[in-house]
Amino acid sequence: MKIFLSLIVGTQFIVSSLVNATNVSGLISANTVWNTAGSPYIVTGNILVDTLVRLDIQPGVEVRLDSAKYIMVKGFLNAIGTASDSIIITKNGTAKWSRIWLKLAVICSLKYCRIEYADSSAIYNEGKSTFIGYCTISNNSAVDGGGIYNYNYSSATITNNTISNNSALRGGGICNEGSATRITNNTITNNSASYTAGGGIYNSYTATITGNTISNNLTCSVGGGICNEGTVTITNNTIFNNSGGQYGGGGICNYALATITNNTISNNSGGQYGGGSIFNIADGSATIRYNTIIDTTSSAIYLNSDFNTFFIRTNNISATGYAVYNNTDDNIDARYNYWNTTDSTVISNKIRDFYDTPTKGKVFYPPFLSTLFSDTVAPPAPLNLTDIGFIDSTFEVEWTNPVDVSGISEYYYKLGSAPNSNFDTTGTFHFSPDTIDIASSESLFVWLVDSSGNVNYNNRAWVMFVGMEEQTISDFGPTQADRILDLKINKNPFIKSTVISYTVPPNSSSTLSKTKSASGGNTLLTNVQLTIHDISGREVRKLVNGEQKVGSYEVSFNAKGLVSGVYFATLSAGNISVSKKLILMK
Repeated sequence: MKIFLSLIVGTQFIVSSLVNATNVSGLISANTVWNTAGSPYIVTGNILVDTLVRLDIQPGVEVRLDSAKYIMVKGFLNAIGTASDSIIITKNGTAKWSRIWLKLAVICSLKYCRIEYADSSAIYNEGKSTFIGYCTISNNSAVDGGGIYNYNYSSATITNNTISNNSALRGGGICNEGSATRITNNTITNNSASYTAGGGIYNSYTATITGNTISNNLTCSVGGGICNEGTVTITNNTIFNNSGGQYGGGGICNYALATITNNTISNNSGGQYGGGSIFNIADGSATIRYNTIIDTTSSAIYLNSDFNTFFIRTNNISATGYAVYNNTDDNIDARYNYWNTTDSTVISNKIRDFYDTPTKGKVFYPPFLSTLFSDTVAPPAPLNLTDIGFIDSTFEVEWTNPVDVSGISEYYYKLGSAPNSNFDTTGTFHFSPDTIDIASSESLFVWLVDSSGNVNYNNRAWVMFVGMEEQTISDFGPTQADRILDLKINKNPFIKSTVISYTVPPNSSSTLSKTKSASGGNTLLTNVQLTIHDISGREVRKLVNGEQKVGSYEVSFNAKGLVSGVYFATLSAGNISVSKKLILMK
């Protein structure tokens, strides 16, 4: 004979035990424990864990929910199993249940749980502090976040879970609209977003996504592995075999602000626009560094967002199609990458930019690495930065380079009251030596960049210029040779070419010779040489070499084949000469 026992807790919560099952529903208004003695617990009606009330679910307990039923928590939830004795939360019968709804909950922990077959996000989090770890979350569905939906600026740590075979309109595995969400060391696989974006993960607020394996997820639109519309750091993940759907971004699609570092992104598929590995669109800005990218689509990195900042530095990139496709009006900093080749022509053919479509921006890729990068540590700040002299409104500075394993070859600077950080877009990349226009009471901030392209804008030195004296032309004015030859560089610094102008004077030296002109008169000629030398003194171009009449001249200097750096133009006319510095930036 079966024994029926009913117990009323508070006014609404009803428990009925039928030998091996416990039916539960209603309000839980006092601290409650679900243990193996009452397992399985059958949720026949919606459950509400009241404010400041705690529900504990012990290891080995099975919770089965009837169709469309949920467990809402406004107080505390501890569902903590063990590695060998997990908690199972699943459907009762064939119809799916609704959700675990952490409704403004205080503290909730779900650990070593198996959560499956929900249809309104398996875990719907609006809690203040939620931990979801070591769980298996699979075969769930929703509008947003089939496996986990972190909503309403809530906070969550999501770590060491297996999140698989979930589906949603966006964020098949995880949808995050929460604040400071940490998604770490999870396996996120075979999830799908059937309408918009983020097969594996969709983020629209702030998140750190690190140490995850994200694979075989798909979307019908963009962002097979990850889609970001908030502020996100994506680091140390393995992202592979994801599909970008109709438009692109098999691995990652970014609409907002993303820092993408130290990931392995391989064998993802793009869409209409490509971007098999990374697809940047709309209002997105991205820093892409230290990643290994292996891509076989039409383009590995596709940029489609004007008036934003992109840094693609110190990555190892192997691409079957374009490595970088620049469909923006902006110039892109893509130096110090290893492009799986040392042939500059091959690299150039892997980049689509201004030189293919003149209305688009350029991709600056030299200098590039000749081997896989190994150094990821930025150099320390310059040592003993001091100013050593002024001429008119220009200054010269010097410093001592600190110890750095890759060496130091370049620097950035910024003038002003305070430096910007995070890849200062108003600071400019330069070689040393350099000359910069300043005003009194300005500060100079200097950051070093090593040969692997590493820079940390917190590692800076600065010097301030106070009360600079006005210098007269008699003290520091042009030399007599400057005035006579009037050597000028039309555009300096320059990217591809510039124009050099100069004057041949009527009586520059005793080497003037007389020749008979066609009209029978005498014409004074001067032996003129205009040469370009690199910083070591090696001649790299001879632009003029011969006799010229008195007058003014212009010569075009095309720097094709030369690397970025400092060069010097030297003009000799008779027995006088003058030099000017040129800065080539490619």
